[in-house]
Amino acid sequence: MVYTEICNAVWMYLWVGALLLAVILQCLVFMKKAWKHALELGLRPEQIKKGLTTGITISIMPTLPVLLVLLSLMPLLGVPLPWLRLSIIGSAYYETYAATTALECVGETMKLNEYSAVGWVAAAWVMTIGGSACVLWSSLAIKPISMLYEKAEKIDMKLVLSIGAGCLAGVMAYVSVSYGFSAMSTKGVVFCISFAVGALLVWIHNKRPKAKWLSDYLMTISMLVAMAAACIIF
Repeated sequence: MVYTEICNAVWMYLWVGALLLAVILQCLVFMKKAWKHALELGLRPEQIKKGLTTGITISIMPTLPVLLVLLSLMPLLGVPLPWLRLSIIGSAYYETYAATTALECVGETMKLNEYSAVGWVAAAWVMTIGGSACVLWSSLAIKPISMLYEKAEKIDMKLVLSIGAGCLAGVMAYVSVSYGFSAMSTKGVVFCISFAVGALLVWIHNKRPKAKWLSDYLMTISMLVAMAAACIIF
């Protein structure tokens, strides 16, 4: 049996489609609960809509590399498996690395029509089992984190915002140290230009308070300009 008989089989499409539908329904349920809880906390519908809009615009840019990897993996691993992995759990870097490593372990290479069904199954298992650690960690950590937020909400809503700001500051600090000082690398250029453009947009926003839309798209614009500049430079 060749791997193409498995990776693009009808039952694979049906199974993956059912899983993705379940994830979408789960997201809608939690979104409804989050909306209701936000109203209970005293937030206005306009504020919630603004947060939702900002979240969507910020999420678009980080997903573009994932989309490119998805398109590149489809001819190699079939459509359903990469679609499932990169739509729900996997990351662009991990999925490619896991599949390549799994095929090398069974003595095959990740090239179009140059590996067997055994190699495809090995890649699928490594991609799935290797990525399950993140799901396990999230399952164990979500309850303690939720309890921390619930206690903070009872004390002061500003405390909740402080916790979130602290988490974001930690992430930004890591990114700054990892990439910010590598000025000659691609990531370093993206980081520096994105930071500079973001600072410029904040200054413009402060000078022109009427441009409220700018605050919602600030990060998206910064990332777009930085990526375009990196493409030109490198």
